Amino acid sequence: MFRFCLQSLFVTPCLVSLLVSLLAALPARAAEPSARSPGSPVTVMDNQGRVLKTLQEPPSKEALAAKAAEEERQREKAKADAEQARKDRILLDSYTTEAEIDLASNRASHALEQQMEIARSYMASLAKRQAELQKRKAELGAKGLPPAEEEELGRLQAEVEAQNVSVMQKKQDLDRVVARYAADKRRWQEISEKQRLARPSAASAAPTK
Repeated sequence: MFRFCLQSLFVTPCLVSLLVSLLAALPARAAEPSARSPGSPVTVMDNQGRVLKTLQEPPSKEALAAKAAEEERQREKAKADAEQARKDRILLDSYTTEAEIDLASNRASHALEQQMEIARSYMASLAKRQAELQKRKAELGAKGLPPAEEEELGRLQAEVEAQNVSVMQKKQDLDRVVARYAADKRRWQEISEKQRLARPSAASAAPTK
């Protein structure tokens, strides 16, 4: 019995030493990934805490949809920027000074105002003839106007209404023309100011002697 105990005392340290040697010889084992939020990358580490690699999960449907929407927005913005650049080139090619824009605005406005004045004069003549027929109709009383004059009275009323609509449309056209030229003038001023600031001054551009 005493001999067996002595053997055990010698064998046990040997086994412990052997186990320690085997464990030290084993390759580093990757640590289990910790809890993470969905969609976040997976970091793989060894048992010493060193990062071995990072695994990226495939994007979700929501992420893909958001990316596609952003790309579409960027395409639309690029298209709008190109269209604005085209309009700016036309604007700069059309006018060299603000006075030219004012002159064009005045000409377009004056043309519409003349058309409106002609329409109002025509409406005044229609109203005058209409009043004459209505007066004659009142004088004839129950007898009434002859069929031709009654038809004329109806045509006059329809024409007056049509001219009223025409004058209203021309007034709207005039408002749009004034607003368009005002917007062109503001944009021309903005572009000219940007070009002025971007242009180097004569003093700085001149070579020093």
